[in-house]
Amino acid sequence: MSQLDAGALVEEITSKVIARLQILQDPAQIVLGVSNRHVHLSHDDLKTLFGLDELALYRKVRQPGEFAAEQFVTVHGPKKSFQKVRVMGPCRAKSQVELSRTDCYTLGVKAPVLQSGHLDEAAPIDIEGPLGRIHLEHGALVAARHVHMSPSGARELGLADQDTVSVEFGGLRGGRLDNFIIRVKDDFIPEIHLDTDEANGIGALQGDFGRLIKE
Repeated sequence: MSQLDAGALVEEITSKVIARLQILQDPAQIVLGVSNRHVHLSHDDLKTLFGLDELALYRKVRQPGEFAAEQFVTVHGPKKSFQKVRVMGPCRAKSQVELSRTDCYTLGVKAPVLQSGHLDEAAPIDIEGPLGRIHLEHGALVAARHVHMSPSGARELGLADQDTVSVEFGGLRGGRLDNFIIRVKDDFIPEIHLDTDEANGIGALQGDFGRLIKE
């Protein structure tokens, strides 16, 4: 096993242990994951951009089965472009680009706030890889605030998939943020997701904790 593989395994085990301990201590206290701009690709678009059938694992992330890939793309908007935007795996049914609101201003993209995968109203954007370029007529979005949890975790908190909650964050610039969507799946572990704009606004870092408040 390489040092990279060993490190990823230790990180995965540690994440699961922390998640389990926080549930035992206070199920409403949930770890924060901060998402930078990134791209999800369909198998067809991966083939067009890279000539690959599968993404190459770079590093696993907290949610089981999901990972940061070794592949990067360039994202083009009407005003600017971002180089070296990370692709996240595994492949999705449809490609999408997740941006912060600041990213949208820089690119000149009018991306709406949407749940990941809900692309009917997503904004147009172009993605370029080493072998080609694709245009997504409905591909760019600002990810809606959300919280991952398992069915048992949701039941314990009296919540269900697509419910909305608020979350309180501590610290000097901490506060309450509303309109987090509960997303329930069998293999999800508890995790709050914010983008970089939102996390910076409340002074929160990857690995900090927030406390769920039912509305």
